[in-house]
Amino acid sequence: MDRDVLINQMEERFREEFAKALDALENAPDGHWIDASEMAFRDAALTVAREGLELAVQAKIEAHPTAQAAAFSPSGPGDRRPPAGAQ
Repeated sequence: MDRDVLINQMEERFREEFAKALDALENAPDGHWIDASEMAFRDAALTVAREGLELAVQAKIEAHPTAQAAAFSPSGPGDRRPPAGAQ
């Protein structure tokens, strides 16, 4: 798992999501800054948190020593069943 790569990927996603939230604040009418943008900031934070966790867990799974051994094709060379419709 390359931490620097993951951090760079998530920094980019954070910037994208934070920019969306800032747009919501900039477009909010006077007197309604919070209620017009609060959910955009919450959604941005939740999106980055969820995607960050997914990315980190997937990277950890792929970096695990048994990851390659666990990968197999269910119809690989050891599969001796007849092909579908060959009966």
